Order: sequence, then C-alpha cells, then structure tokens
Amino acid sequence: MTDTFALITRSCALLRAAGPQTRERLRRSARLRHYHRGETIFLHQSRAQACHLVLEGWVKLYRIAPNGCEALLGIHTRGETFGLADGLRGAARSFGADAASDCDLLILPAPEIRAAAATDPGLQEALLHESFAATDRLLDQITDLKSCSALQRVAAFLCAHACVTEDGLRVILPFEKHLIAAYLGIKPESLSRALSRLKPLGVTISRDIVLIRNPEALDVLLREEAAA
Repeated sequence: MTDTFALITRSCALLRAAGPQTRERLRRSARLRHYHRGETIFLHQSRAQACHLVLEGWVKLYRIAPNGCEALLGIHTRGETFGLADGLRGAARSFGADAASDCDLLILPAPEIRAAAATDPGLQEALLHESFAATDRLLDQITDLKSCSALQRVAAFLCAHACVTEDGLRVILPFEKHLIAAYLGIKPESLSRALSRLKPLGVTISRDIVLIRNPEALDVLLREEAAA
C-alpha cells in the first residue's frame, strides 16, 4: 500500500500537511475499502471510530427526519474527507453515510489521527482548517437554499461539475437524478423542468450526460437570477 498511499497523499491536503513520520504512522493504520452503490458506510448515531477520505466515486451524507423523510446533508467526491469532526471528538455520528455510487475510500482510525496530531503541528493546523472549511461549505449551502432559485441551483451544479471537451463543457451526472434534486433542495419534477428550461441556452441532455455548448449563457443566467 506504500505506493498507493504516496499517490493519495499528493491529492489530500490533510495528509500533505502532516510530517513524514506522521504520514508513515497513518499509512500503517489506514485501510482501503470499496463500497457498492447504495451500500451503508456508517449509520447515524453509530460510534465514530474512523475518518474517511474519498478516493473515487461519490458518498452522500444524510439524516432521517422525525417524519421518516431523508434529509440529504451533503455529497462528497474524490479528495474530500467526511466524518472528521465526529471521529476527532470520539462522538456518535451526527449523520449517516451511504455510497451514492460505487466508491473507494481510505479509512483512517480516529484514535491514530488524534494521537498523531498531538505531536504534529502541521496536521493540527490542517485539521483546524478542514473544520473551518466544512463550516463554510454548510453556510454556502444554506445561502444557496435561501437565496437562489431552482434554476440557478441546477445551472450552478452543472457548471461546478463540468469538464472541458471538444464539444464544450460536459457533465456526467454522478448519481440518480432524485439525489441531485435532494442535494439542491428541490423536487425531482423541479429538476426536470429546470433542465428543460436550460435547453435554449445550449444545454443538451442524453441519459446521464449533459453537454453545455454555451457556458457564457449560463454565467449570464446566474448573474441575472442572483440580481433578481
């Protein structure tokens, strides 16, 4: 696993910040695990014994509301960590996690991270930064839910996940559309309507692939929606 862990370190800010001895310590205790789509990674209120880093695929974080409905709290993909705060505190999980797609995770035992951070200032700073960044992401998500229209949220989601191709920007929808709708805080039918409204702006959809032929039009749309 030594070579694999070295590659992972280059893509993970948390591990890059740690000193060589700390990285070696974490490497010895780390585990790689593959999860199939829909598989449970951990349950809400279960004991937090580890922190997770996404190597490939997508993971959804959720809670079950008192009325039985699932509240989607976040989606994580390659290079992102989750469950860090609960693991560091040794607390019960404040949310559940499932594989939104087939995914590969690096699992780091929480006691090892706590012990390593006690003697590694670089890791301490990185953990603090990651905690602040997680809070910032939640604030951004709340801001979008309160101030942005459904159309704007869909357009912003597509722009954020697009990659450059010869034909323009392409988005491979990473998981089922009902999960995208839940992540954006809209109903599935609202997502379908928003995608249809984006077609005159150069957005074409074929199954799980979205092609954006006129990114500038979406930028204008986002500014107009934000101003409105």
